[in-house]
Amino acid sequence: MKKLLILMIALLPIVAYAQEKQSVVTLKNGTELKGVIKAIDPTDALTIVIAGIETKIKMADVAKVEEIANSSVSSDTNEFPKSVLRKGEKIVVTDKADYPESFVLNIGDCEINMILVRGGDMNMGYDGDGSLGMDSEPVHEVGVTSFYMSESYLPYILKKDLFNKKTYTKTAQKYIFETWNSCNEIVNKIAEVTAVPVRLPTEAEWEYAACSDKQSLIFGKCHSEEYCSDNYADFYNCPYTVDPTGPTIENTPNKEISKSHVVREYKKGPNKHKRGKSSLMKHVRIVVKAKDVDGKYK
Repeated sequence: MKKLLILMIALLPIVAYAQEKQSVVTLKNGTELKGVIKAIDPTDALTIVIAGIETKIKMADVAKVEEIANSSVSSDTNEFPKSVLRKGEKIVVTDKADYPESFVLNIGDCEINMILVRGGDMNMGYDGDGSLGMDSEPVHEVGVTSFYMSESYLPYILKKDLFNKKTYTKTAQKYIFETWNSCNEIVNKIAEVTAVPVRLPTEAEWEYAACSDKQSLIFGKCHSEEYCSDNYADFYNCPYTVDPTGPTIENTPNKEISKSHVVREYKKGPNKHKRGKSSLMKHVRIVVKAKDVDGKYK
């Protein structure tokens, strides 16, 4: 209660200028968002306008809010604040928190190396050659908070460690080929056994990692189709969102969401970030948010 009171007092001068002043919202994971604060409810959430688009942030995730001196702008501006991506930029990293660069997740005889991908803003999607076939237009901005992604696909040997099913030496290092539901079951079992909330990556996390400075380390030897957690749909009417988890009814052209899931593939060339629908026999990697393991592996 004392912390909430202190935060409310600190926010009072900012609320008075909410319609005309640029502010910096610092999240507890270290991410900084710059924009115009439209409304603040210290017991619930604040609404910030970034690049003319409103987004809500839960106050439980906010560390501090600061007004930027001498930076009056209108709340309906179409210009990007300095911390937000400009045209032609793919990623701007904003999270500088003190996370380990990697950690090892142990599951029986299996070791899974998890690589840190620092969060920030991304222009998601692709509008170059072949983009229509990928349903990757329009390019739209999203925020992605820091996460860890497995360095390689999950191996068959996990079946022995998780479900006590026999595996053979010659297949111990091969990757799992399953339906999406079967893969999701395995990932949920890993989370249960390790007490680490790992899961399939969202499409935004997958694309962010594939375009980050860790792309060679994570995708250097993995050039196959991979399952994501999102249901498949065209990009359409996409507002700025932090950690999007897939399409909503409101943001799909036909007000329908596919039962299929997104499949992504890292390839060389202009179409290296292939996008498609799920089917049988795909590969799987796992992710976990950095804030959910912070302090456990230092």
